[in-house]
Amino acid sequence: MKERSKKPKTAFVFSGGASLGAVECGALKAIVEHGIQADMVLGTSVGSLNGAMYAYNPTIEGVKAIEDVWLNIKVWDVFSLSPITPILSITTFGLNLISPKNIRKLIAENMKFTRIEETKLPLYIIGTDIKRGQEVVFNKGLALEALMCSVAIPGVFPPLRMHDYTMVDGGMVNNSPISTAVRLGAERVVVFPIGVPSADQEPRTVAEVLIRAFIFLLNRQLATDIQLYKDKVELIVIPPPERIDVGPHDFSKSKQLIEESYAKAKEWLENDGFSPNADTNLHPCDVHTPPVNLMEVITPEPEAKATTRMKEGFKHSTKGVLKSIDATVGEISADLSKAADDIKKKIFKKDKKKELSEKKD
Repeated sequence: MKERSKKPKTAFVFSGGASLGAVECGALKAIVEHGIQADMVLGTSVGSLNGAMYAYNPTIEGVKAIEDVWLNIKVWDVFSLSPITPILSITTFGLNLISPKNIRKLIAENMKFTRIEETKLPLYIIGTDIKRGQEVVFNKGLALEALMCSVAIPGVFPPLRMHDYTMVDGGMVNNSPISTAVRLGAERVVVFPIGVPSADQEPRTVAEVLIRAFIFLLNRQLATDIQLYKDKVELIVIPPPERIDVGPHDFSKSKQLIEESYAKAKEWLENDGFSPNADTNLHPCDVHTPPVNLMEVITPEPEAKATTRMKEGFKHSTKGVLKSIDATVGEISADLSKAADDIKKKIFKKDKKKELSEKKD
């Protein structure tokens, strides 16, 4: 590796991963508290949102603002729950199943700047031209539109047409844009990955299988980039939590993800220090350096009967619904309790004022 200057030009690279972007928030908090500063910021998909907010205010206060967004976000803030959009899309040969109006509103309300050039640190937002399969990097212009391009998951949100480009989620070609950071002159690249689902959890639905497949594909791409660039730049991958038991569509566990990733990053900083770790930190889905995983083929277990699969799927879905109901009931109960306390206080104050008035009379 070539010699480095005392203060290498540092890029923070934020990966995509829907609700798992909360993992990046916790890790970023630990890194900023440790005194690490970026010279440029790159982000893909949800990572572009985290990166944009950090680039605008690269301080611990800025990180807390990102944390506040994650702690208050709800699934309907991202995915508009309307049965009309998918029906219209199917019947009219549309390109998306979900309306982008809610996520556009979410971004507009939380971005305190209009143009990319207004951020304190140079910001690069990654998108994909779906016509050419080509990476497009936004570095100036309207921030909201660039971010909408970067988060436009194909088939879920509509693509955005700009000039001769048809833009969708940047994760399609460069989910963790290490390569772009290097081409832009970074000498040290700090990567904030989203992690992988826990191996103890077996997917039980089609959606869970597809989500896991997508996450593993993204991590496979990151593992390749790590091997390609570990000897070209000072490459540091912030270790995510080892067990990610939250799906990328579940925005109710942001607090848990932030706390776990913060604790993991703090532990790593205390034990190993902030230094290149591509060779010591085995990344999931890496097929380049681990030994070949040879295994004898045996007759697999028979697939469960259709009725059994239906029962298990129903049980699994019901469990999730009941958890959601319990959480909602808990929130309603807490709100009602608070409202009752407020009413009691107001009544007590009125009675006290009335009593004092009567004494004066």
